[in-house]
Amino acid sequence: MTLTQQFLIVSILPLSFLLMALYTWRQDVQRPSLGGRWGFTLVTMALWGSSALRYYGGVNFSVSLVHTWGVIGSYLLSLTAVGILITTLSYLSVPERVSRITVGISVLFFLIGLALDPAVWAYQIPDTVLAGYPIRQFDLWAGAWIASWLLPLAAAWILTMQVNNNLPSSIYRNQIHYWLLVLTLIFIGSALASIRQPGQPVWQEIGLLFLVLAALIGTISIVNPQLPELQLAVRQLLSRLSGSLIIFGLTWLALSIIVQGITNMGGDTNPNLILTLAAAAFAGLFTAIYRIVNELTRRLFVPAVARRKVVMAEYANAIGNLPEPAQLGQLFLRNVQSNLATDDAWFMTVETGPQGKLMLRPLTALTDTPLETASFSHDSPLVAHLRQNQMPLAQYDVDTLGRFSQMNQAERVALVGWQRVVYMPLHAGDSLVGLLGLGKKYSGESYNAQDFEWLQAMSGQIGPLLAQAQNMASLRRINDFVFTQNQVMGREKQLLAELATLQGRFIEMVSPDLRRPFTVIKQKLHSLEQSVGDNGQLPLVQELSQQIDAIKAPLDHLIAMSGRIQRRSAFDFQPVHLDELARNAIRNLRTMAEARRVRVDFNAIPGLPTVLGDGDQLREAIQHLLHNAIKFNRIGGAVTVNCGVHGGHICVQVTDSGVGLAEDRLATLWDEINQPQSRALGAGLGLPLTHFIAAAHGGRVEVESVYGTGSAFSLFVPISFEE
Repeated sequence: MTLTQQFLIVSILPLSFLLMALYTWRQDVQRPSLGGRWGFTLVTMALWGSSALRYYGGVNFSVSLVHTWGVIGSYLLSLTAVGILITTLSYLSVPERVSRITVGISVLFFLIGLALDPAVWAYQIPDTVLAGYPIRQFDLWAGAWIASWLLPLAAAWILTMQVNNNLPSSIYRNQIHYWLLVLTLIFIGSALASIRQPGQPVWQEIGLLFLVLAALIGTISIVNPQLPELQLAVRQLLSRLSGSLIIFGLTWLALSIIVQGITNMGGDTNPNLILTLAAAAFAGLFTAIYRIVNELTRRLFVPAVARRKVVMAEYANAIGNLPEPAQLGQLFLRNVQSNLATDDAWFMTVETGPQGKLMLRPLTALTDTPLETASFSHDSPLVAHLRQNQMPLAQYDVDTLGRFSQMNQAERVALVGWQRVVYMPLHAGDSLVGLLGLGKKYSGESYNAQDFEWLQAMSGQIGPLLAQAQNMASLRRINDFVFTQNQVMGREKQLLAELATLQGRFIEMVSPDLRRPFTVIKQKLHSLEQSVGDNGQLPLVQELSQQIDAIKAPLDHLIAMSGRIQRRSAFDFQPVHLDELARNAIRNLRTMAEARRVRVDFNAIPGLPTVLGDGDQLREAIQHLLHNAIKFNRIGGAVTVNCGVHGGHICVQVTDSGVGLAEDRLATLWDEINQPQSRALGAGLGLPLTHFIAAAHGGRVEVESVYGTGSAFSLFVPISFEE
C-alpha cells in the first residue's frame, strides 16, 4: 500500500469529526450553547486528527512542515481537552464561578506548556537538580503539556461523577452515564495519543479511533437525549457482535473443511454431486448454528429482565408520540379535507352505553357547528351495519335500502339532521371505535369509487391509532388521579406521623405529672399508718391505700400500653411463609405450654404460597393468639394450630379447648383494651395489636366461640402472587 493510499484512508478519521460537527449544527439541539461548544470540540478533534496525516506525506511534505504540524497537533489535543471541559460544564449546568475556575486552571497549564516548549521558543532553560534527579526543560514542558490535557479531563470526570452520585434513577442520569462513557473513551484516546515515537504514528491512530468512538457517542447523546439504558444498550451490542463473530467463525471453518474435503477427493467422484451435497449440508448446518448462537448470546447478554426492558422500551417508543384523540382526529380531518375536497366533516368516537346502546360522542369537526351526543339502540340496523362492515355507507342507502327500514323514527330524524352524505366506520380489529361523517364536496361533485378506496385505506390506519390514543388518554387520566391520590395519601401519612410523634411526646410529658400525686398520697398514707398505730383508724387508712392502688393500676396500665404502641416500628414487607412463622411462635411459647400442661398440635398444608408482610409483626400476631389460647385454656387442655389456604388468603387458625367467650363479648372484643372488667377476663393489648397487624397487611382476624367449649381465632393474610 502506497503512502498516498494510506493518507487517504487515515484522512477518513478527521473527516468524520467534521461530519459529526456538521450533523450537530444541522440538528435542532434543545440547548444551542451546548451544541455550539460540542461543535467547537469536534472541530478541534478534526484538526488534531489531521496531524496524524503528516507521516504519510513522504517527500511531498518538507521536514519543517511535518515538525510544525506535529507541534500544532500537540496543542490541539490540549485544546480538545479544554473543549471537552467547557462542554461538560454546559452539559451539567455547573455554576459560573466553578466554570471560570476550572477553565482558568486548564488554560493556565496550556499557556505554561506553550511557554516552556523548546520546539516553539529558541531560549533554553538551564538544567536543575531536584532531590538528586536532573530536571531538563523538556521534562518541565512534558509535565505541563500532559497536565494541560489531563487536568481538564479529570475535572470533567470529577464533576460528572459528583452529579451522577447525587441523582436518582432517571432519564437525566442515563444521559450522565453516556457522558461518563464519552469521557472515559476520550481519556484513553488522549493517553494513547500522548505516546510519541519518532516515525511511529500507530499510537496516535489508535487514540484517534477511541476519540472517533467517543465523538460518535457524545454527538448522539447531545442530539438525542432519549437514549436507551446504557447497560441494556451494551448488552444488546455485545449480544449482536458476539453472535455475528461466532457465526462468521463457524461458517468460515465449515467452508474450509468442505473445500479441503473436495480438494482431497479423487478424480473418480462427481464434483457437481459433491458440491450439491456439501451445499445442502452447509445450509442445514448454518441454519442450526444461527438459531443456537442467537439463543445462546441472547440468554448470555440479554437475560429475562433486560429483555423485558427491551420490550417496554420498544412499546414506549411505538406509542410515546401518539397525540391526544382530539388532535389525532383533527389531523385525520385535515387529511380528508385535502384529499376529498370537502370542508364539512366531523369525527365521533364510539362507546357502549346502557343496555348495549351505541353512544356517539363528538370528538372534532372542520366546522364550528355544535354537535351533540347521539345514542342508537343495540338492535338498530344502522348499529349492526357499522359494527359488521368496514366500508363507507351513503345516506342515500340508509334512505332507500330495505335493511334500514326498521330504524325507529328518532334515529332516522337524527341522521337527517346531521345532513351527511357519507358515513365511514373506523374499526380497531373487530371493534367499532369511531365514525366519520362527510358532507358535500365544495366542488359539487359526488364521492366516487376512488374516494371510497382512499377512505377505507386511511380508516384502516386511523382506527387502531385512535384506539391506542384513547387508551393512552385513559391511562393519563388514571395516572393523574393516582398521582393526586398519592399526594393526598402522602399528606395524610405525614399528618399521622406527626400525630403519632405528638402523642408520644404528650405521653412522655404527662406520665410523670399523672403519677406524682399518687406517689405523694401513698407517702402521706404510709406516714399516717405509722402514726395511728393499732387504734381504730388503722383499717380505714389501709382501705384508703387499697383504693389508691386500685385507681393507680389502670393509669399504669394505660401508660405502659401507650409506650408499647409508640415503640412499634414501621413495617418491612418481604415475601414470608406464614407456616414457618407459626412454627416459630409455637417454639417461643413451648415453655409456657409445658408449665400449664397444654398440648399444642400443628398442622400445615405442604407447599403453601408466600405472603407479603413483615415477618416479625406477623409472628407477634400469631404469638398473641397462641398465648391467649394457652393462658385461658384448662390445665391439661389442647391447642390446635392449623395453617392452610382459604380463597386468596393464607389462614392460621388457633383453636383452644378453654371456656370460650360469651356471645355479648364477641362484638366488642377488639375494643376491650383498658377496661378493668376486660382485664379480669384476660383481654389486654394482644388482641387489638393482632387486629391492627392483620389490617396493616390487608388481612383480617375472625373469631368463633361457644361459651363453655372453647374458641377459634383465625388470622387471614392475602397470598402474594409473584412471577
